[in-house]
Amino acid sequence: MKKLVAEIIASLALAACAVQPATHADLPATVNATAPADWNVDVPKQVIDPTAWWNQFNDPVMHELVASVLNDNLDLQAAIERVKQAQAITTQRRAALLPQLDAGATGSYSRQNTPPPLGYVKQAGVGLTLSWTPDVFGGERLELLASQARLVGREHAADQVRLALAADTAAAYVDLRWAQSELKILQDNQAIRERGLRLTQRRLQYGLSTKLDVARAQNQLSDLQSRIPRTQATIQHQLSLIAVYSGRAPESIDKLMLADAGDAPVIPVPATGAPQMLPSEALLRRPDVLVAYASVQQRAAEVGVARAERYPKFSLRLSDGLLASSYLGLPTLTDNLFSAALNATSPIFNAGRITAEIEQNESKMRESELHLRQTMLEALKDVEDTRSDLVSTTESTARLTEALSASDQSLTLSTQLYKGGAASFLDVLDAQESYLRDADALNQSKREHALAAVALYRSLGGGWSVTGDDDVIKTANAQVKETK
Repeated sequence: MKKLVAEIIASLALAACAVQPATHADLPATVNATAPADWNVDVPKQVIDPTAWWNQFNDPVMHELVASVLNDNLDLQAAIERVKQAQAITTQRRAALLPQLDAGATGSYSRQNTPPPLGYVKQAGVGLTLSWTPDVFGGERLELLASQARLVGREHAADQVRLALAADTAAAYVDLRWAQSELKILQDNQAIRERGLRLTQRRLQYGLSTKLDVARAQNQLSDLQSRIPRTQATIQHQLSLIAVYSGRAPESIDKLMLADAGDAPVIPVPATGAPQMLPSEALLRRPDVLVAYASVQQRAAEVGVARAERYPKFSLRLSDGLLASSYLGLPTLTDNLFSAALNATSPIFNAGRITAEIEQNESKMRESELHLRQTMLEALKDVEDTRSDLVSTTESTARLTEALSASDQSLTLSTQLYKGGAASFLDVLDAQESYLRDADALNQSKREHALAAVALYRSLGGGWSVTGDDDVIKTANAQVKETK
């Protein structure tokens, strides 16, 4: 027994030589090598909480809608279940590092081929078995490390789903309000053109107009009316999309209280600025970057697992118990059953299988590192593009507002001049077309401005950190700033 204990202690002493994960650059170093010092596009800076960016639209319906989606969406619930699965796998890997203790009991009544009463035998036993596979060279520990990295990746993937859902829901809501505003614009212009048609018809009765003017007015009115059903269908599509995001059937869209936009639908107006955030900070906040880095960590641990296959593996099994046997006519006999076994196996010849597996896992790790760098580059591009879109749509919205005001004045003057016979009906038609075109353009610009803000906050990562990595991110940010 003393010899066995000595062998176990010697095995534990070898743990200092355990295989380590493959080396790779940590996340702050990779961010520092990839991210620029500042953004190329200047955007007015504004203090905005990135963890609840939809609040800055000041639209209570949007706030309630995003909260409902984040609570009820089925894709998000599925992502949370994947996190739970990864947690269970991690628990299993951690349990593999510890000894396993089992209890056993047996009982039998049999007859042997001997003259009675000696042929009848009763036996009963009870015992404990301890089995353990010491992780001398770290293979099991590295599998635990890989499962922990996989768990972190699943958690950040769930954050990524949350961010995407919040952004997609906000964008769907913006598109809904845009379509409802577009329908209101068409209805208002329909009323304007109906008045123009009635005016030409009355003037025709008094010989002040021609049938050509009436036909032109009717043509413009019918052309505009043809756009209304398509816009109504767009509204229905957006309502159905929002219902699905909320985990409801499309038939339940009326329960969302979105179908009635009131007399004057308004597209949510975002803030003109953006959060004060460096490129390195944005990269460290983005869930897709964190998912990619977790994949690198997982692959690095799997390289170590493959390398550990080169070294011996040990297993220990201890058992102890009591066995009582009774032969009829004889006293009961009791035996103390104890056994101890230490097994060791070591690879000798495997035709290069272990080496090939190591090379495969090293290649997977390099692939993950390349994917991480590519993800960072695409993330920086997303932020630069959305910052540029936010600036451009802000400027275009201001210009189109002025254009619509001028078109409205032109329509009013041309109508008055036509009534007085000082202008032709072509001038009225041209003014009506200009007014509708500018109204459509302004409505579209407001939509693009709101969507640009949504895309910007999505590209900045949204500030999700529900996995408890706040301290890690803050530390990494500090390291990046020190190296700049």
